[in-house]
Amino acid sequence: MSEDKIDYLRKFSVGVVGSRLLLEILWRCGIGCIRYISDFITTFETLYDCTLSPLESNCYDIVHPRSEESCVISYLYPENKSELRKLLKGVDLVIAHKHMAKVAEVAEEIGIPFIPDIVTVFLPDGIRFGEVEYPELKRDPVSYTLTCGLQALEVMKIFAGLKPLIAPEAVIVDLKEGVKKVCLRTLV
Repeated sequence: MSEDKIDYLRKFSVGVVGSRLLLEILWRCGIGCIRYISDFITTFETLYDCTLSPLESNCYDIVHPRSEESCVISYLYPENKSELRKLLKGVDLVIAHKHMAKVAEVAEEIGIPFIPDIVTVFLPDGIRFGEVEYPELKRDPVSYTLTCGLQALEVMKIFAGLKPLIAPEAVIVDLKEGVKKVCLRTLV
């Protein structure tokens, strides 16, 4: 990307649900405003609740802007859909690594692109998130990190006016199987 396009990224706003790493990558890429929405889960809770992954531990979950040029705002995940809609209204796209079905539904309602926890983009006028068979994923730190990097690349493509990877096409990162391009099976 040219320097002009990189500077142009400051004009965009992204909603990130449940991925501090993706928040960090997008902030470092120069996205103008990031609304970070997540549950507050402590390290202690992940030790005693076997349904929670240690990767979900984010006991320092409140994020503050790091410079006057950036806008990073933290919110706790809301109890109802109307509150989530208010938090996401006005963003240019939303990425969710948690609460994906509800976030996808809200993104469709307000007409913004949605990126789930794999590398693909659901456009408002395209295939819906609920219309595909979603792959079962087991995350590890390496595949999670690579996935976040590839998702950030898709965000940059969208904002630079390039064609992103659009659903049902997707890329899945698996430590054992590597990076593989797949076509998500549609249910309709």
